[in-house]
Amino acid sequence: MEKKDRDHKFLSALKAVYSSVSSLPKASNPLEARKICTQHIRKAFELTDIQIKGSEYLPYEKNTIFIYNHLSNHTYYTEDEGFQITLDSHFISSMILDKYYKNSGVRVVRHSLPEEDNHRNYYDRLQYIRVYAKNFVPDEIDPTKIKSVNKEFYPKAIKHLSEESGLVFSPEGKSHPTGDSPGIFRHGIFKLASKMDPQPLIVPLVMANFDQLASKVTFKCEIKPPFRMKDMGITDKKNPALPKAVAKLNRQYKKWVNDLLKEEKGFESEILTLEQRIKNKESLENLVVFYGSSTIRLWNSLEKDFPNLNTLNLGFGGAFIGSLSQQFDRLFTFKSPQTIILYLGGNDLSLDWTAQRIVADIKNLISKIHQKFPNTSLINISIKPSLERAQQLDKITQINQLMKEHAEHTPFLKQIDFFELLVHQIKKEPPYLLQDGLHLNHLGYSLLKNALKNHL
Repeated sequence: MEKKDRDHKFLSALKAVYSSVSSLPKASNPLEARKICTQHIRKAFELTDIQIKGSEYLPYEKNTIFIYNHLSNHTYYTEDEGFQITLDSHFISSMILDKYYKNSGVRVVRHSLPEEDNHRNYYDRLQYIRVYAKNFVPDEIDPTKIKSVNKEFYPKAIKHLSEESGLVFSPEGKSHPTGDSPGIFRHGIFKLASKMDPQPLIVPLVMANFDQLASKVTFKCEIKPPFRMKDMGITDKKNPALPKAVAKLNRQYKKWVNDLLKEEKGFESEILTLEQRIKNKESLENLVVFYGSSTIRLWNSLEKDFPNLNTLNLGFGGAFIGSLSQQFDRLFTFKSPQTIILYLGGNDLSLDWTAQRIVADIKNLISKIHQKFPNTSLINISIKPSLERAQQLDKITQINQLMKEHAEHTPFLKQIDFFELLVHQIKKEPPYLLQDGLHLNHLGYSLLKNALKNHL
């Protein structure tokens, strides 16, 4: 698709979102309107390049507050009468909340100005929580009415959270370009979270590039670890330390946005962290090295799970087989490890390659490792099943079978059949996967630990 053509098609898709919602009868069920909106937004973002990082941090709890830095839309994505579909908030509702929680949640939206017919027609059908925004208040509105209406935000938000609906909220009050984002955080949402009992989780979503043309950028969203206000020492909305805590989060957000903007390809920042981890390792004797993508990176309990082994975690998130091969010589500068445990190929499924192509790449990396460390035992963990990749289970099964056959004829290689171990547990309670339906939780890692124990 030509770049210019992409922008035109994306704008047309956004207009279809507006049309599909605003044309509904005024008495339509808002949940149905949100569902229709979500479906069309998904189709729109299929025309763009998107990146979602940190899905492993999504909590299981549905009654969660999702905060984000609100970005301006590019002027090109403007419909009649100056109306714009806010890209960042719609992205959050459709591509995160609806995808992972089957509920697009509730957003906080400003009241429409008298002349904003399109804005009113659209949001009246979605029936989100409405507030008066500072720069969008009709002159004839009584200030006491503004204060009264905005105070209704608190009970409405609490009601939606009690109904296990996620709340999507920008603490800024207005949008900014990515380079100037975020603006100054207001305290309202944090006061709300502080006074609730129990306190809800707050998940920071870091947004970047939604103010740019889709043809020129990747729309980025990074999910950060959730917290409760009590984690910041705030257990009461009247706590005098609350403004200071919010200001600190505000500064942290600025760094997060800048980091997301500066992010380099090639996993440079993660590789530097791993190099430092190797330097900090007390002993490099008899190492058992875990190498692979997020399934390895997120295994934070390695030392506890294998207390009698000298373990080293060299996993980095989003790694393809090619990137693991590329970084191998840079990271493996120490003498021959006792064992290297590999998790390979999961991310390569997104490349739409054949099972045979992925297996060939796995074999090539294993051969490369063996050439450098001929006396090291290698263990390859089969690609795990996941809800996120349910459509690719046949390909996963094929890859795992081909690697099993390869291991049977390769003396230095063992294949751990983690797929079969997990597939029968994946939909059971308690869950073995995180909320994103892709990454393992502590129960999943316990299964993997037990599967490896007899081979180490």
